Amino acid sequence: TQRTRTLGSLGVRYAPLAWLTADADLSYDRSDRNYRQFLDRGSKTAEAPGISPGLLELTNQWTSALNASASANVLKQFGPLTLRSTVRMLIEDEKTETSTASGSNFSVAGTPRLNAATVKNSSSSSSQIQSQGYFFNGALDYDSRLIVDGLIRKDGSSLFGPGEKWHTYYRGSMAYRMAQERWWPWQKVNEFKLRVSQGTAGNRPSFADQFETYTVSGNGSIAKGTLGNRFLKPETSNETEVGLDVIVDNKYSLQLSYASVKSTDQLLQIPLAGAFGFTTQWQNAGTVVGNTIEATIEAQLYRKGTTSWRAGLTVDRSRNHISEFNSSCFRTGITYRCAGEDLTTMYGTSFLRNPSGLPTAMVPAADQFAINDDGLLVAVGPGGKYTDAKWGTNVLVNGTTYPWGMPISLRDATGLNSIVKIGAGNPDLHYGITNNIDWRGLRFYGLLDTQLGGNAYNGTKQRMYQFQRSKDVDQVGKADGDKKPIDYYVNLYNGNTTTDWFVENGSYMKIREVSVQYQIPKRLFSRIPGTSALGASVSLIGRNLYTWTTYSGYDPEVGTVNQRVDRNDYPQYRTFTAVLQIQF
Repeated sequence: TQRTRTLGSLGVRYAPLAWLTADADLSYDRSDRNYRQFLDRGSKTAEAPGISPGLLELTNQWTSALNASASANVLKQFGPLTLRSTVRMLIEDEKTETSTASGSNFSVAGTPRLNAATVKNSSSSSSQIQSQGYFFNGALDYDSRLIVDGLIRKDGSSLFGPGEKWHTYYRGSMAYRMAQERWWPWQKVNEFKLRVSQGTAGNRPSFADQFETYTVSGNGSIAKGTLGNRFLKPETSNETEVGLDVIVDNKYSLQLSYASVKSTDQLLQIPLAGAFGFTTQWQNAGTVVGNTIEATIEAQLYRKGTTSWRAGLTVDRSRNHISEFNSSCFRTGITYRCAGEDLTTMYGTSFLRNPSGLPTAMVPAADQFAINDDGLLVAVGPGGKYTDAKWGTNVLVNGTTYPWGMPISLRDATGLNSIVKIGAGNPDLHYGITNNIDWRGLRFYGLLDTQLGGNAYNGTKQRMYQFQRSKDVDQVGKADGDKKPIDYYVNLYNGNTTTDWFVENGSYMKIREVSVQYQIPKRLFSRIPGTSALGASVSLIGRNLYTWTTYSGYDPEVGTVNQRVDRNDYPQYRTFTAVLQIQF
């Protein structure tokens, strides 16, 4: 992979009056990426243990972005009243082009050329996105006690159809610093600020969502893909936040925040009936409501001379659900979209852990089932045990045949697998603990990050079941009665459809960051002849140093906030950084 990045910017500022300034900026950003992968004929790979027929992939992609902005700024004081105001215009233009060619089944080895391949494919794409924005921001500050701020923004984007290109958003906030009043009775309470804010924002669709899309095969045939929607509106969020900031004795601080969000016109890819010819269409189909509570406490635990210790605790918890859904409910992958559902809820097949999930006709014969060492309910026959190792045989229970010892899935009245709730990604609580220690030129910082609750779906492990490469499949060291055949794990793999067997606890505790900095004393530089350095420091920073978790994958921080699904995700990198700073 080869990457080239070209960046350039130009800025101009003009101040005709002491209280009036004007700014203009122009920036250019181009990224070129070339990718080449060659697998020679006759090579062996982990995915294909046999002899490979050869593969060559070539990709060339470039993206250029041009941004321009201009603004006028006012800052003027009228006695105890300070006025700040800004008028700004923003223009953005982004272009992307991609070309890909590939070949396979090479006729000769050692020739990384497409003309040596007997099967060839190629594709290309291009896109251009343009947007404009106009802003007006105004703020009033009265004697550093009462602060009012407001913003109006008008956005235009080519990602919307002709009737929806322009939309207006706003933000307003107010804060009252009561501790700055003369009548404030508690002198040790240095800050007591009440704040409230409300604002709107819009989320744009992707480039292709307003257009019909088609798939072109190698022989030139065309198949319909997604039905375009030129009436798409932005996904608009309206957020209200209230909070309290308190500082006591310049040592202890408390911040409390509560935010409620309502997102309307959610952008969702909706399945279509076969009569449309297209499989899906992006629509504004739902409303999501949610809230977040956050608290931060900091304390100066010790301070004497150059030695100090400051600690902090931040705790937050979020909840959201679909309050309205203007389409037929549907399941996509692991999620289920319907009114009343949490965005992080996981749905799929469930394997039985006890006889209560068996069909009613099987309840009288519950003694013909047993719970194995994996905690799963399996059929063992009259008087049988799961350690009898009768693999490959069947058990007939009240007219229904069960493969001996195999996992049993929950089924509905028609005999099909029931799709039920199998987990939820939303954590019960998230908190972080910080420590800052200064001692004789040494500065130490540490962050411990913890998440309690919330599930992660281990799709990587599920794929390993398919290829019999999970460590679970290895039966070495197991008692003879606990050993299981490959077909047992193939059943748990479940054709790569979601199942509760791969839902795991996503809780974790991480040493997120540790840093140590040493400030070299200035007196040491005075002893070096000819130096003009005023000071220097040396730092060592480590991030993601250690993780405590019961999650069986690499890292429980997988997927997205709404879909914590592990699909061969790279774990969070552990990094070490050394920094030398010299001041002149």
